Amino acid sequence: MNELPKDGDLGPAMLDAEWARIAQLLALAEAQRTGQLVDDAFSDTFDEVNDAVEAGRAQGSWHNLAAVVPAVSLEQLTRLDLDILSLALAPVARPVLAPRIHALQPQMGTAWPGVPLAQELLMLDGAADMAVFFAALAPTSALVGSGLLRVEGESPYQILRPGPLPIRALLGRDPELAPPPGATLSAARGDWDDLILPSAARASLRDLTAWIAQTDRVRSAWGGRQTHGPLALFCGASGTGKSFAAGVIAAALSERTGAPWALYTLDLGRIMSKYVGETEANLNALLDSLDGRRAILQIDEADGLLGKRGEVSDARDRYANLEVSHMLSRFERHNGPVILTTNLRSNVDSAFLRRFQLVVDFPAPDGPARAELWNRLLPPGAPRGLDLDLDLVAGAVRISGGAIANAAHYAAILAAERDRSIGLAEVARAVHAELMKDGRQVRKTEIGSLADHLGEAP
Repeated sequence: MNELPKDGDLGPAMLDAEWARIAQLLALAEAQRTGQLVDDAFSDTFDEVNDAVEAGRAQGSWHNLAAVVPAVSLEQLTRLDLDILSLALAPVARPVLAPRIHALQPQMGTAWPGVPLAQELLMLDGAADMAVFFAALAPTSALVGSGLLRVEGESPYQILRPGPLPIRALLGRDPELAPPPGATLSAARGDWDDLILPSAARASLRDLTAWIAQTDRVRSAWGGRQTHGPLALFCGASGTGKSFAAGVIAAALSERTGAPWALYTLDLGRIMSKYVGETEANLNALLDSLDGRRAILQIDEADGLLGKRGEVSDARDRYANLEVSHMLSRFERHNGPVILTTNLRSNVDSAFLRRFQLVVDFPAPDGPARAELWNRLLPPGAPRGLDLDLDLVAGAVRISGGAIANAAHYAAILAAERDRSIGLAEVARAVHAELMKDGRQVRKTEIGSLADHLGEAP
């Protein structure tokens, strides 16, 4: 591969000549298939496009690969490697080319170029050409081994598909646009200042953000080892801010990278299945779709997925253990961040814990933290009564941040209904209602000094 410039931002426009060349090659193949003659100007245009491709490569049109591929792999890429990669990328870079590729290989049933079409378009013939061609597609080649290209299917109808890394690096977008199967987009967002957590937990969350943001740099520019993930576990009681923290990380990554990061939450109802093998297949489809995206997968209440494996007494137990083991290895191989949450760390199989890059504990908020949560979660524009002492409220009853969020909104509704300021009466009734969600009778004494104000609100 030619020496490339080390500075400047070489955007997708640098590769326009590559896609124009693929279009010319397709036009030539289409003419040959239909028996039509190309016009006299075609040869001159084709030579001009080829010259533009060579000039672009000399000027560094592929330089952005340096952000995702180690330098040693880039140095091994040949001219043929780049020809193959440009052909594989063409359906994504210029979607208008996809149906033309599909039409030229109806036996393949796909718009990804197959090996036979690649041989035809690149005009490869003879034993020497084919030996070099198949060497470029070998699993250990620079092109495939670095994750730039994937060879899928069975011979002779194998297809060439770009990996997610070159799509993001060269085209500046995610490999897929549609939501991944089995997950829903979460709109949760927040700022670091919105997290009311101990300093150790906040530091761990910032480390997780850095891990995600700096992985490509460490792997490519610094020659770090090939890693996947990161895989993180958030532990803590319900309502301590685990899901909200994932939204904060997504927002922080969007700000740091200048590109939007999506947060997807796993829909267990669409993943788990009672039929043998379907759960694994659904999980594989989900993670394959997320591979290489600027996206975080969040799995709430992951105890069911990562539960402890038990002794095998029958075939059902054996399959359950195999299912857990598959999920363990599949999460570990995923090329992207995954955050799992659990209410109790002891519920998670120890084999999983060893494979998490980070485990963050979310403790129940103490008195000062509860007061701060009340202050932030009450609507900022709502009038507050003179009797609303948030330190008194925080000390009266110990509830989680999620419960405070519910109670704060409930208290605001009560005040708005009476067209009055939020006072201790509204807060007392809201807290009492929150505690009654457990399905038991809550004594007034359980809400401490707020009990004195419980009967004041309608």
